[in-house]
Amino acid sequence: MKTTSVFLVFFCIFSGLVMSKSLKDDIKISVTETRIKDFSMAGLSYVFYVQISNSSSSEYYLSSYDYRFLVNQEEYFHLQRPLKNKIKIEPRKNTLLSFPIKITYAHLFRLIEGMEKEDHAEGNWTGTMSFSDAKKERGRLSFSFSGEFPIFKSPEIQFLSLQVNTLTIGGADVTFEVSIINPNIFDLLVERINYRSYLRSNLISEKVSSEELDIVSRGEKSFTFPVLINFFEVGKEVYTMLQRTSSLSRFEGEIEAKTVWGRVKIPFDKTGRVTISRTS
Repeated sequence: MKTTSVFLVFFCIFSGLVMSKSLKDDIKISVTETRIKDFSMAGLSYVFYVQISNSSSSEYYLSSYDYRFLVNQEEYFHLQRPLKNKIKIEPRKNTLLSFPIKITYAHLFRLIEGMEKEDHAEGNWTGTMSFSDAKKERGRLSFSFSGEFPIFKSPEIQFLSLQVNTLTIGGADVTFEVSIINPNIFDLLVERINYRSYLRSNLISEKVSSEELDIVSRGEKSFTFPVLINFFEVGKEVYTMLQRTSSLSRFEGEIEAKTVWGRVKIPFDKTGRVTISRTS
């Protein structure tokens, strides 16, 4: 009786090993590519495209998966998902699946101190997938894939100059020049700028510019815009400000830019002193 029990235990263990080995022989999991989608100031979707290759002559089904997403070795996301509608893995075919992971910068920065100063983050996607056949569960296979995604940094605005071309008692013709600095490791193609400019609290210009500015990684470009000022509309105190050597100024609005991952809208609001010069 004892010999029979030992034999049964051995048989069960051996059967389990054969089943596991068979699954590993039949099913291979690989990542064909990763993509960044829905890129914005708030975050992005990091998508893993997974190929499940079934080399056997039998159908398999993906019945559940369990994974964690780590950023710089800190757990960012954990998901366990049984599949009510199992995914068929056809025999002698490759099945392509996508697994998007939503990255929110605000959450990431709270989770990992100093991450907002980095250019990119290292992500590790690791877990298991469970497979069944038409009758029963066949076992689990583990996977682990790595990649990286960018950390978005807002462009910086610097005041360069305010050139007074003409100045009369009724109005002025001036030219503002600001610099837009791209602190990111990727290029920004500025396609549109909606802006409002102020001298102190006086709104002197509100326009939309469609001038393209191609700002390379770590680069900067100047943006110049002319302003015709009517003192009766903006306030006579602006006339006094333009006779000084500098003034408090505000430049705010929204930049619409194109990146390698799509278009982004970037609000900005810069306040500071601008140097005033006059045409001789």
